[in-house]
Amino acid sequence: MATVAGELESWPTKERLAEILRAAGLHVRLGRYSIRVEDCSHFSFQDYGGDICEPTIEADADTVQDLTRDARLESDALARADIRHRFEIYDDHQNLAAYLHYGWPLRGYG
Repeated sequence: MATVAGELESWPTKERLAEILRAAGLHVRLGRYSIRVEDCSHFSFQDYGGDICEPTIEADADTVQDLTRDARLESDALARADIRHRFEIYDDHQNLAAYLHYGWPLRGYG
């Protein structure tokens, strides 16, 4: 099982993020506190609208390749909208397997 750890430097509103993802051709479903990307197996932006913490990214897939492919779709959409971000993709042994970003250099890894 591959997983993602990711963050956005500054989070757009839930509605704006949905517009950004849709403009990239992705199908999204808005929930009360989340955005789920329908085109990707398990990729969502969670905890929107709560006052406890910043929103978070939750994503996983059966393989690193599947998750990297899916994460690249979101990363490309965020980059086109000039949103600085990073996605670290880990394999089932918690080894860093891929790193996607826009304006966020990889530090302390490798």
